[in-house]
Amino acid sequence: MKPAPAHTPAQPVPSSAWTLDKLSQLSDEKGPFVFHLSSDDPYLNLSIEHFMLRKFHPESHILLFYTNRPCVVIGRNQNPWLEVDLNRLQRGLEPEEEALEAWKSPVGKSPLALGTPNQDGQPKVVPVDLVRRRSGGGTVFHDSGNLNFSVIVPNTKDFTRAKHGEMVVQGLQSLQSSAAREWRSSPTQSYELPQIRVNERNDIVMKRPNESEWLKLSGSAYKLIRERALHHGTLLYSSPYIHMISDLLRSPGRDFITAKGVESVRSKVGNLAWTTSLQLRNTIRRDITNSIVRRFWSMYGAGKTREEGVNEITLTSPGSFKEMEQQNQWIASGFQELKSPAWIFSSTPKFDFNSGMLENHEVHFYADKGKINYIQLKSPVPGSEDNPGGVIWNRRKKNFGDPSSYTGSGDSEDTVRLTDHKDWRQLLALGAGAEARFRRRTLEVGMRATNYDERMKGMKVNVPDVLVERLEAIFPAYKAMDAGGRLAAAREERMTGQRASSSPSDILLPGSDL
Repeated sequence: MKPAPAHTPAQPVPSSAWTLDKLSQLSDEKGPFVFHLSSDDPYLNLSIEHFMLRKFHPESHILLFYTNRPCVVIGRNQNPWLEVDLNRLQRGLEPEEEALEAWKSPVGKSPLALGTPNQDGQPKVVPVDLVRRRSGGGTVFHDSGNLNFSVIVPNTKDFTRAKHGEMVVQGLQSLQSSAAREWRSSPTQSYELPQIRVNERNDIVMKRPNESEWLKLSGSAYKLIRERALHHGTLLYSSPYIHMISDLLRSPGRDFITAKGVESVRSKVGNLAWTTSLQLRNTIRRDITNSIVRRFWSMYGAGKTREEGVNEITLTSPGSFKEMEQQNQWIASGFQELKSPAWIFSSTPKFDFNSGMLENHEVHFYADKGKINYIQLKSPVPGSEDNPGGVIWNRRKKNFGDPSSYTGSGDSEDTVRLTDHKDWRQLLALGAGAEARFRRRTLEVGMRATNYDERMKGMKVNVPDVLVERLEAIFPAYKAMDAGGRLAAAREERMTGQRASSSPSDILLPGSDL
């Protein structure tokens, strides 16, 4: 598939913009500060945010804005297989300009369609990143029509989870003034701003005139450390891919996974002010940003003047990973951690999977840190000659290495990583004379254990296609693509100058036993 640009940057970078190395100059300052990030890389933007949380003065007040390229962001303690349709995510999205044209068309087209073919006959596609952030909360989708805001303040009794959500709401309500007249009454569209409030879950929701349903505009997440508090949130102001959110975040594994982590609460979402005009969308973003900054400054900037390049700063994006390391090693290390499979998948809390009975076969496995600890296949065995209609349920269980070694590089040779495994049929197939330990249970009367063992000797189990298809739909081999349409391994090589470590394309188990 041919890569397509994620989106056009929303705002030009001013001449007074800073590079990342200058951030250390502010480590002893209390601010307040407003930062606008020019990067659309979610891994970099979250790493910059984390640097400000950890390295700025504990009494400083910071407001940060950034817009990411298309990505799905899960919470620190969430399960990606439970929250995301990874197959759908890896297929990517149609280019933004084509998504906008589809909105204009009276007929429209399928939201699952990729872009129009290029000269090579391949569809253009915008990749979607999968990101695990460091804060808690649920799963969200970002694109160029979503504004991310982050507030970092002292962790005192004055901090509440609703405080800065209310700040954003008050900023949005100020758009009723003439400052937003340019887009609220444009030649092609007019907007009557909806009712906006913070609900009991600290989400920002809206209700349009003459409608009864409240739609979610913004979801929030928090990270509290000893002296600092972080509240960051999304703000859907004009998302071109809003119709795709439910498809990306509807995991086919929801009915089959029992997880110990945090599960997202599903809510209907809406755009604050939808437009197909990129110019108008940038104007809307500018007005929203300025209105929130004014409210932030009224709370924390008393007696101080906003000065571009002094306390209101645009940060440029480094052109390469080497440049990032040269500018700020702390941020570069955070960037590497966030985009590593170890962080994205191996941070997943323990969970159980049960496939349900499919053509008289059922799979159950237990996973920890993104690796299978054991897997069990339940399959039928024909009854005895005396009782041909009877069924014995055979349960074969395979353990994978020592669970205590499931950290870092301590994998056993037969470790099965859910992101790497490509052949579920091979994993489930039972070879003749299997030496794996298994337990069994007889559900019919009339077959002695000795007869059972004789029947099982040399017997193979044919794994139903429908069972394999269910596993592949929920646990695909993961091949993340960057915003240029290349596989993550290629990006790793380009950004770090080192070839990413490879993993075997197939997991081969001794004797193919289970």
